[in-house]
Amino acid sequence: MNYKDWAEWYDIFYSSSEHKEENYYTEISKNIEGNILEIGVGTGRIAIRLAEIGKTIIGIDSSSEMIEKAKEKISEKKLSKKITLIIADMLNFNLDEKFNLIIIPANTLLLCNDEEEQTKVLINCQKHLTDNGKLIFNVYYPDNEMINENNNEKFMFNTVNIKNGGRYILYSKNDFDIISQTNESTQFIEKVDHNGNVLFQKKLKVKTRYLYPEDIIKLCEKSNLSVENMSRDFSDLPINQTTDNIVVVAKKT
Repeated sequence: MNYKDWAEWYDIFYSSSEHKEENYYTEISKNIEGNILEIGVGTGRIAIRLAEIGKTIIGIDSSSEMIEKAKEKISEKKLSKKITLIIADMLNFNLDEKFNLIIIPANTLLLCNDEEEQTKVLINCQKHLTDNGKLIFNVYYPDNEMINENNNEKFMFNTVNIKNGGRYILYSKNDFDIISQTNESTQFIEKVDHNGNVLFQKKLKVKTRYLYPEDIIKLCEKSNLSVENMSRDFSDLPINQTTDNIVVVAKKT
């Protein structure tokens, strides 16, 4: 994964979202005492939202490019006293601190492309939780339609208007491997003018290892965590075939 390119275009992708993810993590953080740890802080999209409601956040990311982008945004909003950014690998970070809440948003856990690495991340999180602390993360739901239909075919999923005219058109192409449970996805950004002429196109690649609900339970058990709740799409509703995102709440066993 080319984090330098992703750091440049990450916010464009998420500017087209309905912000349900940001709203969810903001809401569940309101009554949390002490520092909150965000793993995969990226460009600060969620950390900034939490800091704006008065929370203090420690955000880690393995990408120096993402961290630099986050620093710029945090400085602009004058939130530097609320957010500490650390370049660290989620597989082996050691902060010598325990947290009442650890969050892993935006499918970040899936960037580990095998079960062993995903387990290492969860074990590391478990070590950094207080006795009553909670780990909350979300991953996309691998429904059969997504995996089996239009595999390796480019499709449009959103557009983002540009203030001075024109727009970005966002496309995606998936390449699923059901044996390894991985998806080698290519994201495309096209910038077009007000007449629809393509000014440029950018390709961004990302590989994820997707998880079914039963996989999540297994990984948590191996990491001395128990799943307290699994719901769909940042709501309290149970998972079903219409689910886009699985939201997991886990605690120490």
